[in-house]
Amino acid sequence: MTRRKTLFTILGMSIVLVLLLAACGGNDAGEVSIDASLDDPEWYSIEDGRNESAEESVSAMAAPTPAPQPTGTPAPQAMMADPDLMKAVVTESAVPMPVMAERVARAGLTTVEDQSSPTQQRLIVRTVDMMIVVEDVSSALNDITTMTQEFGGWVVTSSHQEKHRGFISARVPVDRVDEAIGRLRGMASDVKSVISDSRDVTDEYVDIQARMRNLQATEEQLIKLMEQTGKVTDLLEVQRELTRVQGELESFQGRAKYLEETSAFSLINVNLELAPAGMAVNGGPDQAVSEGETARFRATFTPPEGIDEFYYEWDFGDGSGLLTGTRTAPTLDGSSRTTATVTHVYGDKRDSPFIVTFKITGTGEAGVAEGEDTLIATVTRVPKIEVFAGSDHTVEEGDTLEFIGSFTRPEGMSDMTFRWDFGDGSQPVTGSITEAGTTVAAIHTYPNYRPLPFTVVLTVTGKSDTGEVTGTDSVMVYVIEASPWSAGGVAGSAVEALAATGRGLAHVGIWIGIFSPIWIAVLVVGYVVWRRRNGRPIF
Repeated sequence: MTRRKTLFTILGMSIVLVLLLAACGGNDAGEVSIDASLDDPEWYSIEDGRNESAEESVSAMAAPTPAPQPTGTPAPQAMMADPDLMKAVVTESAVPMPVMAERVARAGLTTVEDQSSPTQQRLIVRTVDMMIVVEDVSSALNDITTMTQEFGGWVVTSSHQEKHRGFISARVPVDRVDEAIGRLRGMASDVKSVISDSRDVTDEYVDIQARMRNLQATEEQLIKLMEQTGKVTDLLEVQRELTRVQGELESFQGRAKYLEETSAFSLINVNLELAPAGMAVNGGPDQAVSEGETARFRATFTPPEGIDEFYYEWDFGDGSGLLTGTRTAPTLDGSSRTTATVTHVYGDKRDSPFIVTFKITGTGEAGVAEGEDTLIATVTRVPKIEVFAGSDHTVEEGDTLEFIGSFTRPEGMSDMTFRWDFGDGSQPVTGSITEAGTTVAAIHTYPNYRPLPFTVVLTVTGKSDTGEVTGTDSVMVYVIEASPWSAGGVAGSAVEALAATGRGLAHVGIWIGIFSPIWIAVLVVGYVVWRRRNGRPIF
């Protein structure tokens, strides 16, 4: 019985030894080639998997016998001769720690186990973008630079290419960002926007630290191999691998340092605009228009010296959208400028009156200038008088010409008047229109010839409940030279008259001859009747 028990004990120890050797010394799932990329997740997890397999095997056996002692590191010559053996040794030394043991002091991080809550001890990169308006861009840039240095930060970039615009980017300690924002608000006459963005890079930083530990362990092992090998070919192979590992290690170190600095010093980007100067603007008088009628708008303004480029906007107040433009011209006196005329049609009077807003911005060497003005547009449903002045005329100089015009008479129209303007500088003809009248007439004489036509304008005006209503129409008059008098002309006219008389008499004679039987018979009958009445014989 004792011999059998001893035999079972030896057999169990043998099985445990075989399983341990299979778990630790195999070169299938437990090995990683030194040429494998360090970005491969298996580089970090393969050793843990192998240890778990070994622990599961030992737990499954539950044998009381002690585990065998690990063997020593093989000789360098043997490792170089057997590439698989060298890979196994490097893998064994390059196993990463499950969790980082410490964080960089500047970033203020501790191990994950020491964190009291998920929101503490995080690596946060904060960026702030601001747009502010200042009285002097150059002075503001200097003040921001001084503030940055005072806080222990530095200016990343700064530009001031235009007098009315500038930009500066600076880094300040993360614990003084809010104080810096407050100081910037104090420098500005207006703060247009403040955008703060925070990005958590803790996971990336922890991952980089783990990769760096693996690379450092691999680097140490490769250095030992270089010290122990004696063959030139083996030495070159190890050197190439060491160079690659060191390159990746330096790249990760640079990235880690960048994350440390960007989390410790936040970036503040500031766009600066010069506070605009004032500009006198006149958007024009208030207007009263009817539905569907075209309204015309034009503004005048007086820009400061050094402002020569302009951009303006018209808002007509009816939701139709902005009308923009850049065309301006100096006025006749040269003291101000005027915009191009713009037109607008109000299609509905229900929301009348409308507030029309005109805004203009000028830029130039002197900086920026702005101005604004408003006016009222009252829209009504006004009756419309349709006027027809007649057709164009051609008349000889000195001849009298009669004009007859017509017009419509809307319901409720009263006190209607007319006005004929003949376009030659003479006194217009005006008058009142009868209550039921729809036509007006006038006569006029143009004494002199003119190569260009005269424009005759008929204006009809009336009063309605919404105010005075006017309708107009025009007609062209062409005045030509009168035909001159001459003797030849008179003689020719007399001959033509006599010829016409002769032709008339000839026509009469022809008709008399044609109807001669009839009138001869009539004469004979009349003669016979007359002889009988007088008692005279017929023959």
